[in-house]
Amino acid sequence: MDAHTGSHRRCNSSTTPTARPRTRPPASTAAVAASRRPSPPTNNGAACCKARQSCRRRDAEVRRKMEALRHLVPSGGVDDEVDELLLRAAGYIARLQAQVTVMQLMVDVLEHTKD
Repeated sequence: MDAHTGSHRRCNSSTTPTARPRTRPPASTAAVAASRRPSPPTNNGAACCKARQSCRRRDAEVRRKMEALRHLVPSGGVDDEVDELLLRAAGYIARLQAQVTVMQLMVDVLEHTKD
């Protein structure tokens, strides 16, 4: 078994010098199923509960951050879905960056006209 991926590695024919002949016939699926022991039940209740709590906590944090973003981005009174809010926020950021660039150019021009 591969330690990194947890999957079984298969050898290709170039790494195996010769294929060994099968010495016994393949077992029927009924015989294989009957020979297997049932696995003992696992107690994943605590782990599952912790995972749910973690998911709830993460969801609450995302909701809180999205609400903060709604307050920062001008909406015109529209209560958008998440994807619409993110698109609106991206557009707003692009407009703010353009405004900063224009203002910086204005400052540069005004500084050069003083001389």
